[in-house]
Amino acid sequence: MKLLKRNWQELNKDTIPSLFSINNKIGIMNGRFSEPIGEKIQEFPKNTWKSEFEKASVCGFESIEWVFDTYDKNPIMNNDGINEIKHISEQTSITINSLLADFFMEKKLFNVSEFDLQKNLEVLRNLIKNSNRLGIKILEIPFVDSSSLKTKEEQSQVISNLEKILPLLEEYDIFLTLETDLPPISFKELILSFNHPNIKANYDVGNSASLGYDMKEELNLYGDLICNVHVKDRKYHGQTVPLGSGNADFELFFNLLQKTNYSGELIIQGAREYDVKPEETCMKYLQFVKKFVDKYQLYNNNESNGT
Repeated sequence: MKLLKRNWQELNKDTIPSLFSINNKIGIMNGRFSEPIGEKIQEFPKNTWKSEFEKASVCGFESIEWVFDTYDKNPIMNNDGINEIKHISEQTSITINSLLADFFMEKKLFNVSEFDLQKNLEVLRNLIKNSNRLGIKILEIPFVDSSSLKTKEEQSQVISNLEKILPLLEEYDIFLTLETDLPPISFKELILSFNHPNIKANYDVGNSASLGYDMKEELNLYGDLICNVHVKDRKYHGQTVPLGSGNADFELFFNLLQKTNYSGELIIQGAREYDVKPEETCMKYLQFVKKFVDKYQLYNNNESNGT
């Protein structure tokens, strides 16, 4: 593959030196450097995923969170694709430490027939194995929106079904993080129900703001279980909006992260801005997050939360 020249938008490491001064552990969600596909805000960029690594490197990001939403079009599900991902990652020094498995929002792990459940669990098993080959440590399953856990019975099904893959998580040294819209106490109880060190929590700042949850309560209850963070902003009971324009209290959030000694990645999953180029939005968001990372010295945390 021929990598992009580092002169697009006249951005390079000489013009933005401050972004390369520290190891700030800020990553970007796969697809945010590409134009949206149709009306979807998030989808695996099957035609442009290779160029996203170089763009991320030029901007000063350290990692990309991979998106897995369609089995047959995602290179992580075949040997040639895995080798190509690994090669580009090494060339650009952009790592993939986490994978967001949106696939399971449609191909659910609860409320499906036994036949479909076994098919979906097999996909999950393959993802765990392939993630290990790429050095990915965190595999996230979202139980929100169309896959939200509405009842205790649905939670029980998820616990029972995911317990089947716990030995594989151990064998391949993968952390499975769950993202839910459950109230804080219920979410903590769900994670602890597994009684397993490889089951952790994902925290989404914007989703919490949209749901009206108390951030202090959340991080006090299960801050030690969080090993993956999505940086997003949303209006209360509303949609995703550009960082800093919604109801997420980022000052409080990063203050709390410091107090909990969080040392994992911060994955930017901000709203798209349709009147500017994707790379400009990504750069703006990076500077927004880095301001708080610098202020609260999160990069001084040397221990790893699963990454």
